[in-house]
Amino acid sequence: MNIPTIISYVLGFFIAVFYAFGTRSYVLTDAIGTSFGSFVVELFWSILLFVAIMAFFRVLVFFINKIPLNFKKISIPIDILISRLIEIVVSIPQLFLIISIAAVVAKPSIFIVMVIIGLTTWTGIARFTRAEFLRIRNLEFIEAASALGYKELRIIVKHALPNALSPVLIAIAFGIASAILIESTLSFIGVGVPAETITWGSMLSKSREVSSAWWLAIIPGFAIFITVTIYNLIGEGLTDAMNPKLKK
Repeated sequence: MNIPTIISYVLGFFIAVFYAFGTRSYVLTDAIGTSFGSFVVELFWSILLFVAIMAFFRVLVFFINKIPLNFKKISIPIDILISRLIEIVVSIPQLFLIISIAAVVAKPSIFIVMVIIGLTTWTGIARFTRAEFLRIRNLEFIEAASALGYKELRIIVKHALPNALSPVLIAIAFGIASAILIESTLSFIGVGVPAETITWGSMLSKSREVSSAWWLAIIPGFAIFITVTIYNLIGEGLTDAMNPKLKK
């Protein structure tokens, strides 16, 4: 890619995000408060608008490249872009980022909290997935498939992805346990989740006001402990099942 192409794509991405999601943030927020179906419809229109703007800039780049300009081509692998994005997200304290995003939402709900947690905790699984693909690409069966002349897409879908998916499931199991703890923490301090929504974290918070009702603290705390422990045991079980050498 040459310099004008990179500038056009970056500019198009920010403009698409601004018009598709920034200017329609109130519409999306109102749709969430109305019903889940309304939110899905409005989100579809936002995505469609984003794709349309990006397509416009793609056509614009096509015509720009037809102009005989002497710019040096720059090669930027998608792996580097994703890695830099992951490093930017990781550099921000996770809980602080979640609280900041949840605090500016006009109509908080448990669904919004789930989306925020998902958008801020994907980096660990992404880094693990990247490491698995980097490990698998040097294995003999991948080199054999390349030597047979298979296309990269077929190698990724047919060979690399099935072998990389199993270890990623382990990270997902541990990630779910972490997400439950984050949601319980947010509910406990009263951020993101409406006061009328009953969660384990909010029940723990209410137990401080009624010291005589000991079960308000014991039962939710025990439920969080059991749930997180189960997901951690699932992760460890998957680790032992997929790598029996660790048992020895």
